[in-house]
Amino acid sequence: MLPQSSGVTVLHLDESLSVQSLPLLPAHEIVHLDDIPGTHGMCDPFAARAIERRLAQRAYRGVTLIGSGTYHYVTYFLLRECQEPFSLVLFDHHTDCAAEPPLLSCGNWVRRALSRIQRLRRVVIVGARDASELSDLGRRQSDVIVIGEEELKRWSSPRRLAHRILEAAGRYPVYISVDKDVLDPADAATDWDGGSMRLRTLLYALVALRRHRRIVGVDLCGEWPISPVGAVSARSLGEIRKNEAANRAILRALRSG
Repeated sequence: MLPQSSGVTVLHLDESLSVQSLPLLPAHEIVHLDDIPGTHGMCDPFAARAIERRLAQRAYRGVTLIGSGTYHYVTYFLLRECQEPFSLVLFDHHTDCAAEPPLLSCGNWVRRALSRIQRLRRVVIVGARDASELSDLGRRQSDVIVIGEEELKRWSSPRRLAHRILEAAGRYPVYISVDKDVLDPADAATDWDGGSMRLRTLLYALVALRRHRRIVGVDLCGEWPISPVGAVSARSLGEIRKNEAANRAILRALRSG
């Protein structure tokens, strides 16, 4: 189940969510972050402090819609808010564990979380194409379980995969982070290389997690990028509608009984 303060927070870091019509219900808010410099792809220390200050003022701690995967590093700030030991279940076509440069980025936020968030006890990465970035995590390497893209193909049913994810997450409360680049391009479109997980499989896993673990937070990213020209192209409109349908299904799976 989601926390009592559940609701939807929409982060306005770019325009990728403003062009979608999502069923946000009355319990939602928009947090504007697009006026903060130093946020695109990498996050400088001044931007990090500004983002954390604004996130701390939000009313809801349920589902956070981040926007483009370029800003997936925002999950790091959301994880820092967790007040008890927890597992992170990350659906992503990448491990986001790149060797850490000076700045927090969309490619290294998981590595930083492992090294700096003491309450993060386990990370389960589902759908990653390549786990080689995990080879130098040191003592935290045993705390990371990867159910890679090739392994996904060996599971005969969404039910068996969901059981594997629950087993890997352990009995800790769970934070769920979804980057839609884990999905097959037929189900979602991002500006990163797409995975092969079907939307129905992701939805089954989300429902299983919601029913069998206490959820301390959820975020969702991987929107199609928007530009003044690209937003009006036929292709962009099609990809936006595809992602909107995926987002609707994911929100429904997280809320339904």
